[in-house]
Amino acid sequence: MKRQIISMAAGLTAALFAANAVALEIDPNVPPEISLGGRLIATANFSDTDRPVGGNKSEAALDIADSSILISASKYMFNAGDYGYAVLGLILPEDDSDLPDEIFVHQALVGMGSQDYDFVLGRTRLPNTLVSFPTLRDDDLLAFTHVGNAGANVEAEEDQIFGGVLGGTRYLWKRFQARAFATARAETDVSDLSSSDRTSRSNLNGAALGFAYEMPEAIKFDRGIRYAGVGFDWQRVDELAGGDDDDVAALLAGFSYNLNDDPEAGWAVDFQGIYNFGAGVANLGSDVTRARGEQYALVSALRYTSRPQLQTDWQAALTVAWKDYADFNDASSLALVPSVAWRIGSGIEALGQYRYLDNGATLGTAENKDSSHALFLGLSFALDTTFNESVGARGSILDLEHNMLNPGPAGLGH
Repeated sequence: MKRQIISMAAGLTAALFAANAVALEIDPNVPPEISLGGRLIATANFSDTDRPVGGNKSEAALDIADSSILISASKYMFNAGDYGYAVLGLILPEDDSDLPDEIFVHQALVGMGSQDYDFVLGRTRLPNTLVSFPTLRDDDLLAFTHVGNAGANVEAEEDQIFGGVLGGTRYLWKRFQARAFATARAETDVSDLSSSDRTSRSNLNGAALGFAYEMPEAIKFDRGIRYAGVGFDWQRVDELAGGDDDDVAALLAGFSYNLNDDPEAGWAVDFQGIYNFGAGVANLGSDVTRARGEQYALVSALRYTSRPQLQTDWQAALTVAWKDYADFNDASSLALVPSVAWRIGSGIEALGQYRYLDNGATLGTAENKDSSHALFLGLSFALDTTFNESVGARGSILDLEHNMLNPGPAGLGH
């Protein structure tokens, strides 16, 4: 009996010390700020393509690609003014995409930030473009607006736009920002260009640097430069013929300029140029060889936005894009894209767009597309709501998505 009493006393003493140890850990259950966002876009697409082999091809389709849903959570950290956050997002790919699933995880990241910096780790938009243009979808001019993925031979716009990132943005003197990222682009076995079965999206195989000037949100309607930036993009890829790896590097420069200072009737021009040094290719017959070819790409848009009583009513824009492969004759491409968006409700827009594309003879043969006409008519519905609003985070969750009514700076740090 005495032994049992001693054992019970020892057990009670241990439990008491354990309770006191737990009590020393003060970790209140602070509910996070939750943001829910997304965009559903549905368009009727009518296209006619002139092919060098196979004649003309006409199509009519209902397209819901690029519709997405996003959820984020954020909390303040122990350091005053610093906050941590996490974002998860799903997007619908194109019907003819090589992606194995009908839903693609395009946002899966954690990060932390303050008024001075923003650091991210995970999958999100790649820093391979600077300016967002007024098109219905951000892949409507993908071959002109983004540095191509030189390591993935897949028909998937998502693998050109999204990937793994590790790095951040430092905000300097309120209007300047510098950024540096390591990137993990999708990559396939390019030694067999007929196969796209094995795709890796986790290997760190690139990097990006950038420096930009951006007008604060409160005065972004003043006449003059709203945004100006330069960037450097680098990819390490497998050599097509085997052997050593190749380096593919590109320089980017872009700006957005307000032509007047009337916030109710704004005229603006957006511009971006990309020079890809290339890695030397014998032909342009596949996506991966076109991404590795030495090339120049220029894109510019003129847009008018009607904002009576400072509420956007409609926008009309004309985007012109040109691209040329330096090592090949007749390998240029020209695109003209007029577009219109009518705001018919808060976050609800009626959309219209026409796209004309003309390829030079060499590029047309490589893509089996001499020229094409496409008409897009549709509707877009966007939502953005926040619960337990308590964190002064930078921007809206919808800044992660393309919005033709808010062109200008693109990519991380905006």
